Amino acid sequence: MVATTSSLVAGIAAAILYLVGSVMQLRGLSQSTPTDVKPLLGLAIPALLLHGITTYWAIASPQGIHLGLFTTASLVTLVMAAFVLLASLRLPVHNLLVLVFPISALGVTGTLVGESTFVPLEQLSANLIFHILVSIAAYSILFMAACQSVVLGVQEHYLRSKNGIALIRLLPPLETMETLLFSMLWTGLAALSVAIASGFAFLDNMFDQHVAHHTILSSMSWVMYVILLAGHKLLGWRGVSAVRWTLIAFMLLVLGYFGSKFVLEILLQR
Repeated sequence: MVATTSSLVAGIAAAILYLVGSVMQLRGLSQSTPTDVKPLLGLAIPALLLHGITTYWAIASPQGIHLGLFTTASLVTLVMAAFVLLASLRLPVHNLLVLVFPISALGVTGTLVGESTFVPLEQLSANLIFHILVSIAAYSILFMAACQSVVLGVQEHYLRSKNGIALIRLLPPLETMETLLFSMLWTGLAALSVAIASGFAFLDNMFDQHVAHHTILSSMSWVMYVILLAGHKLLGWRGVSAVRWTLIAFMLLVLGYFGSKFVLEILLQR
């Protein structure tokens, strides 16, 4: 799908706003000063609106939807950014925006340069739409958890090395950060469980040649999340172990969907 002038302008504007917000946060972190949330919201809200408009224009058409590698990535990053912003109103997660902003900028830019798989309107059903929506929610929440684990890993590293004390003071206590991480993981696992179950229930063949890798890798990711959460609940796993398991499980999930999409749409051009 070729980007129109309007979508180009909206997408580029969204990416610029995201990057300005990221620079603002990086500057505050480098100077070890708390970031004022209000200016961030002043950048993030119009960026989200422009991101949403660009993504809608890239996906929707009267004949069906364009739901491929780039449009899905844009949609996932849009939902993730919205989740983080909403959560930041009640929870100390605004530090995640230093990772979420540049990732969202990449996501919205992708819709402007890449072609996308087209799904005709007659192939869309209520069951398929439900599966797509819950899958996007699962990816977005687990993406947030992966970002949270990176911040947690950095915080733990500085605490162990006793460096960057001023930077650590800008973050919530380690216990709070871990609680937030596992809350995201439990929520994300629930959504992923529904996504995988609905795939088996509503799709014809989850082990078809074009989706077998997606099914296997997503199931492996689900198993790793279950083991991590069981280990945390029963054996007290936390800290570096939780960070590693979270990132590996999420990488399997990314490879399961976006990896297979990349091979099919970019390398094989199907």
